Amino acid sequence: MFPPISHKEHVLSLYKKVLESTKEAKTIATHITALGKIRAKTEDNILLGKIDKAIGSLQDAHAKVKKGKSTPTCLDNATDQAVKNLIEHCKKAVSSDKPEWQVIAECNGWAPKK
Repeated sequence: MFPPISHKEHVLSLYKKVLESTKEAKTIATHITALGKIRAKTEDNILLGKIDKAIGSLQDAHAKVKKGKSTPTCLDNATDQAVKNLIEHCKKAVSSDKPEWQVIAECNGWAPKK
């Protein structure tokens, strides 16, 4: 049996999973699927919005690819602004080392008492 994972570890792992996924060479369709799976696990509305925008941009790019000609690519060096915004949000969340509830609360104007 594996030891239970703390909520904080679980939450940070979602942001880390986004970053890890963007570093992998995958087809656009596979990136869309991977982001969709991560999306289903988060309560961070900002992350949800950024994933949705990134998926929308990826779907547009995928629609322009000739059938059967999708080349695996890494998203971590993408030029698309929606993908860049998603990656930046995840990097900030991981570097802050805060639980998801705190990231969400601070994005909504809450601040800890001093």
